[in-house]
Amino acid sequence: MSTVHIPVEPQLGLRQLLLPAVLLLVLGVYFGRLWFLQVVEADELRVRAERGTVASVERLAPRGTMVDRKGRVVASAQGQVVVTARPLTVLKDDVALGKVAARLGITPARLKARVSENARAGELPAAVFVGADLETASWIAENAWHLPGWGVETQPMRVYTAGRELAHILGFVRQPREEDVARLESQGIEPAAFVGIAGLERQYEGLLMGQAGAERMAVDARRRPVRALGTEVPEPGKDLVLGIDLDLQRYALALLAGRVGSVVAIEPATGEVLALVSSPTFDANQFLGGISSEEYAALRDDPARPLFFRAVAAAYSPGSTFKLVTAMAAERAGLFDPERTTVCRGEYRVGNRRFKCLGNHGAIRFHRAMEKSCNVYFADLAVRVGPDRVVATALEMGLGKRTGIDLPTESKGVVPTDEWWARNRDRRFMTGDTVNLGVGQGELATTPIQMAMVAALAANRGHALRPHLLKAWRRPGDAPTLVDPVTAERLDASALFWEALDRSLVAVVESGTLAGARVPGLAWAGKTGSAENRRDGKTHSWVIGYAPATNPKVAFCVMVEEAGHGSEVAGPIVRAFLQHMFFPPQPVRPPQPSAKIEATRAASAASAESPAASASEPQASAAD
Repeated sequence: MSTVHIPVEPQLGLRQLLLPAVLLLVLGVYFGRLWFLQVVEADELRVRAERGTVASVERLAPRGTMVDRKGRVVASAQGQVVVTARPLTVLKDDVALGKVAARLGITPARLKARVSENARAGELPAAVFVGADLETASWIAENAWHLPGWGVETQPMRVYTAGRELAHILGFVRQPREEDVARLESQGIEPAAFVGIAGLERQYEGLLMGQAGAERMAVDARRRPVRALGTEVPEPGKDLVLGIDLDLQRYALALLAGRVGSVVAIEPATGEVLALVSSPTFDANQFLGGISSEEYAALRDDPARPLFFRAVAAAYSPGSTFKLVTAMAAERAGLFDPERTTVCRGEYRVGNRRFKCLGNHGAIRFHRAMEKSCNVYFADLAVRVGPDRVVATALEMGLGKRTGIDLPTESKGVVPTDEWWARNRDRRFMTGDTVNLGVGQGELATTPIQMAMVAALAANRGHALRPHLLKAWRRPGDAPTLVDPVTAERLDASALFWEALDRSLVAVVESGTLAGARVPGLAWAGKTGSAENRRDGKTHSWVIGYAPATNPKVAFCVMVEEAGHGSEVAGPIVRAFLQHMFFPPQPVRPPQPSAKIEATRAASAASAESPAASASEPQASAAD
């Protein structure tokens, strides 16, 4: 008996259906994402792709030129050989890096640090050394196959033709660091390959830097160049015309040779700074291309502090130069009387304390008190006026605050108010403090440029213009845009006061403490100061003033640290400075030959050219 088998339909269970369903779902997601990327986000992705594959190599814009008031170049851009490196490549080959460093005369560590600072450039060339000589540049170019990633270019780099005389004023440039980038971006400035770090280079970055050019190129994922896409030509920075007179600046620096101090000279009618000297100085060119750690340490650790800009950042007790402020305070308080007599017996007493005067002047009035710098007279005047009025007048005359000069750093100095005493000394203003204040001692501290501004205010009879180094700026080839003067301080005083003050300051020069600094043919007004300081040693030596006494062309301040009395050190410096400014030495010219001598020379020349003709002519005898 046979059996018939009837086939049974297989039953599909849940497990058998799950896998195909999952596969279909995954494929659906992939296809949906693909459609989304190709259709919905196609434009955005195209832009991103272009961004990722196009890179720009910056072409440095020449920084604007800086010239002095007479058009002499003090800072310019000149083509120099620049060694470049592609960071991603050169950082992998220490052997090649060491060879390049040896040819450049620097340590491999220093060169590697410079390359690392430019790591963001990837496989694009970045400047890592400026000023290589032609022999080294040729060696790098000729050995390109053995020095992967290294190259040489010529770029417009900063050069200071007055780098020593104007170091503190000009500042210097360097490749931007993170803090430089953050500072400039906060000002809305896109940092260039080199940016200003100090002085006018930093102050006027927006004018000087220009607009960098670029070479656009396609790059692969490792930022390796594939093909060139185009070039943008750099736009040079704007040129700056400074109010500085380079001759005066150089001469003033020479006068301070071997001394620590400063010279400030301002044109009262405009506020233009004619000279702004800090001694000792340094050479701003040392910082171009990167200063070595050894060189920087030598400058930083020098006890004379050559990097310190004393003219605007150092504050000292002004000594008797402050007596102009004390006199103005009496005028503002309605207590100024040039005929009032004070008796000087060589000291001023406050309780058991004795404040000395350098003389024993007897009965003395304002004119002679200023002429001889009598401490007793001005101590008594300050006590009668009161500390509040003296402090208020000092603040009104611009002390205790920045002058606003166009430099990135400036000290405010110290004018000790009641609040200052409470905060810093935990006590109130006392009579002895008032005496010290009246003669420019004690806790009072002023900068040389502030005291030059006090002299300028006196020269203008109560009107002082903000000091400024920039006279004008211009685009290359265009007419200059002038800087408008801005009022800094204005104080009202009677004509009687100004006449008395002017006469007394002229008397200081003619027959007083500055008699040894007279300049023949020039009447000028001045005041000495000999300020004690907390360190042992000699006093700080001050002189402020203006010249000529009528229609002043310059207001000035000379301060020499720990040098002695103002009349002994600062006075001779002022005398030489004014002599040079108003009676400059004339260049020596060779004597010009007379017309007869010129005719004889011409005849001799003609004779030399035609010897035969000359020989046939009759010769004159001695009797002729």
